[in-house]
Amino acid sequence: MSMRKPGNCGLGFTLVELLVVITIIGLLIAVLLPSMSRIRVKAKNTQTTAQLNAIEQGLEMYRGENALGGSYPPSCGDVGENLADRRKIANPLEENAEPDTAITGAHLLVNALIGADMLGTPGLRDMDRDGFWADDTHSGDGGAYEVTDDEGVEVQPRYGGTGYVDDKMKEESVTTLGKLEDEGKIFVWTDAVSSTPTRHQLVFVDPWSRPILYYKANPVGRRMVGSSTDPGIYWQDDNGLITGSVNGLTDYDGIDFGAGKVDGYYHRIADAKCPPPKPVIDVDMEADYEHSLALFIFDPAVKARNTPVRKDSYLLITAGADSIYGTDDDVLNWTKKEREQ
Repeated sequence: MSMRKPGNCGLGFTLVELLVVITIIGLLIAVLLPSMSRIRVKAKNTQTTAQLNAIEQGLEMYRGENALGGSYPPSCGDVGENLADRRKIANPLEENAEPDTAITGAHLLVNALIGADMLGTPGLRDMDRDGFWADDTHSGDGGAYEVTDDEGVEVQPRYGGTGYVDDKMKEESVTTLGKLEDEGKIFVWTDAVSSTPTRHQLVFVDPWSRPILYYKANPVGRRMVGSSTDPGIYWQDDNGLITGSVNGLTDYDGIDFGAGKVDGYYHRIADAKCPPPKPVIDVDMEADYEHSLALFIFDPAVKARNTPVRKDSYLLITAGADSIYGTDDDVLNWTKKEREQ
C-alpha cells in the first residue's frame, strides 16, 4: 500500500492552472483599462467645466464693476499702429512702461480676474489717460502694479478682493508657460517667445495643464474672424502664440503639448483664414477652412450669413485630453452643434 503524506493533497497550483489565472487577470486588465481611461477623461472634463463656470462668473463680476469699464476684459493689447503690435503689453513684472511683452487672451484673462501678481486685479485701464491701457500694465510709477517704496503697498486700487475666482482655483489652476516648459509639459515652443518675459506671465490651465484660451467678441466686426485689413468679431491671433497663427497678423507655429503636428499644424484653429460674410459655409467649403478658428466657431443655426457662436460676449476654449485645440474633445463655454448635411 502507498501512503500519502498528510497536508500534501490538492494544495498547490499546477503550472497550467497558474497560467490560466494569469491569462484571466490579463484579459480583465485589458477590458478594464479603456473603461478606466474613459472615466478619468470624463472626470477631468467635469472638472474643466467647473473651471469654465467659475471663470464665467468672474467675468460677469468684472463686467459689473463700473470702475473697470463695465465690459468684459480685452483679449489683446491696444497700442501700436500695426495691428500685430496689439498683441503686446508693458510687462507687469517690470517698471518698463514700453509695451514689448508678447501676450495672449489667456494671459489677459488672468490679469483681469486675479491680477498679474495674484493680489487682486487693478483692471486693464488707461491709467495715464493717453488713450491706451497696454502701456500702463507695468510696475513702475503710475503703472497698474505700482507699489509704495517704503511699505510695498499697492498704489492702485484692487478689485474683486484678491480676485474674481476663489483661492482653490488660483492654487490649482494658475501657472506660467515657463513652468509648463520646465516641467516637460511643453515639447516645442518658439524660442523667440519662450526666452522672453512672456514665459513668466500667468495663465489658467485645465486638468491636463493646457492653457484656457480667452477671446473677447467685437460685436461690430464684419467677419466672423478678422483679417489684417478687415475687422472681425473675433481675432484668431489673440491666442496665436499658443495655438499657432498663420495667414494672420503674426506668424507662429504655436506650442506642441505632446501631440505633434498634423498636416503641418500643432492645433486645428491655427489658420486665420475666414470666409466672407456670405455665402454661408457649407460642407463643400469645409476643406478650405479645415484648420481655421472660423470653421470651429461657426454657428450653423444662423442661416442668413456666416456667424460665430457667442458673437456678443466671449469664447473659452480648452484643448481636452488630446492636447490639441480645435478638436471634438475640447471643453468649451458653448455647445457645439452639428452642421446639417
